[in-house]
Amino acid sequence: MKDEQSPFAFPSCSQTLAYLQWWKAQKKKTISEHGKKIRKDKHKALRSNDILQRLRVDVEIEAAEAKKHKDLNKVIAMTDVDPQYFTELSGETVKEKFSLDEYIRDIRETLRTRLLIDQERDECICIDQQFEQETRRLRQIQQRCQRYVSGFEEFLSKDHEKSMRILEKAEREAKLTEEISDRRNVLAKQYGQSRLDVYVWEDNWRLVKMCQMFLHQVSPVSWRARHDRSLSSELERNIAFADALSTDLFSKYKMLDENVSLETLIEMFEQDVADAGPAELYFEDPFDLIRIFRTMETQNLNALIHLDSFTAPIEDMIATIAVTEIQIKQEIDGITSVISSLENSIAKAESRAASLEEYANYLLRDVFRSLVCSEEVLYLRVFIEDTYESCVGPNDANLDSFSMMKWIERVYEDLNLQLDNLPREIVRTCEREGFQQEMKALRDAEDATRKFELMHRLLDALKRILEPPAKKKRPVIRRSAPITLKTRPMSRLLKPTDEEAQYLTFFTDYCRHDDFVTYCSKFPDDFDLTFLSKRDDIESEKALDDAAFSQE
Repeated sequence: MKDEQSPFAFPSCSQTLAYLQWWKAQKKKTISEHGKKIRKDKHKALRSNDILQRLRVDVEIEAAEAKKHKDLNKVIAMTDVDPQYFTELSGETVKEKFSLDEYIRDIRETLRTRLLIDQERDECICIDQQFEQETRRLRQIQQRCQRYVSGFEEFLSKDHEKSMRILEKAEREAKLTEEISDRRNVLAKQYGQSRLDVYVWEDNWRLVKMCQMFLHQVSPVSWRARHDRSLSSELERNIAFADALSTDLFSKYKMLDENVSLETLIEMFEQDVADAGPAELYFEDPFDLIRIFRTMETQNLNALIHLDSFTAPIEDMIATIAVTEIQIKQEIDGITSVISSLENSIAKAESRAASLEEYANYLLRDVFRSLVCSEEVLYLRVFIEDTYESCVGPNDANLDSFSMMKWIERVYEDLNLQLDNLPREIVRTCEREGFQQEMKALRDAEDATRKFELMHRLLDALKRILEPPAKKKRPVIRRSAPITLKTRPMSRLLKPTDEEAQYLTFFTDYCRHDDFVTYCSKFPDDFDLTFLSKRDDIESEKALDDAAFSQE
């Protein structure tokens, strides 16, 4: 019963395929065995159908046999039994009693076969439904495909017609563009030739105007005052103004930029033609101009000779000025370097003093304080001393933390050597016992802590119970001015002890002229340089814990 496979068990995902193959083989085996059993039962039924007729007793024959039994000569022995009787019953089985297990087994086999048949039927139905759904989807897809094909063919026909119209239009536009391009090339060629002619004319016009301006500048002032309109309005202008004017005129007719447009050149030409007066010149013979050039050359030579006479004094003055400038620069550089070095030294000294002061305050207030009387250091001192007293012995010599740590290290090494020499079983047993003791100590400590908190809660509740009820009264409304109370005289300033003064000096900004009371809040809660009060507190806590354990 227990080893039989349950028909309701479901395998895992990794074993589904193997289980399916096994299930099919088991199903075939079950069906074949069931068929054999049915055929055997049918054969038994056929052999036992007419057994009553074959074993029927005839009354007349029995009466005749009774007469034979009375007649000794006609007695029939056992060997006269029909020989086919035992052959008919030789294949029969002895009828057994009703078996409940066999009945349950048959019922289970029947139910299992029905479950398998129903499962196969459900699978067939599911496959038929899926086939119908797939057929329906295939028909829908074929209909949509046919609709899409017809739509795509219609789109292709319309797109082809549109493309042909666009191609015809593009051919017409290409022909028109070719004609316009030819016409544009001809006009561009004509425009380039015209622009080149205009630039040549402009260059010639500028050259002529420059020559005219030069001749006007070389002409006498009296003639220019009568004929040159640039000087007709202001005859009293100096030579500098005349030079500036000539510079403006020359800059007006200088070589123009290559990017100047043709319209700008034409506008400049029209403006010059409108502003130009009569074309009159002072010089009628070219040799007059040569004579003027010779006169100007003679004047220039005289000016150069006059300037050569000032060459030596100017050189001496320049050398003196250079030497003076060098000396002044050297003196200024020396003074500047001395001032900068002094400023740097002063700044370095001030920064060094400030950094040293800040570092000293940091060492006094933070580092030294944390190394001497911080909570971690005090706890570490207490832990080291407790470890030393538990491992080595009482600290009667008042050793420092480093010495006690050295002793603890030495004892730890000795214990490790002893532990290495011991057998492994003893070490494991001791380790287990030590762990149990530690767990017991932790549980005892947690229990003591819980009881200690419970005691404090009980004490607080007892205090609240014993406190008198709060009196709620209405405030007194005075009808007259209240009586002034006498103020107590201020007490004299308290003076700190030596230990308190030392602590305030090292770890605060206390001065002996300040009020000591304002610095009392800066003392730690367990301030005591001898640490006797802390030891008393620790011993009292240990005594309370021992008392609690003993009560338990």
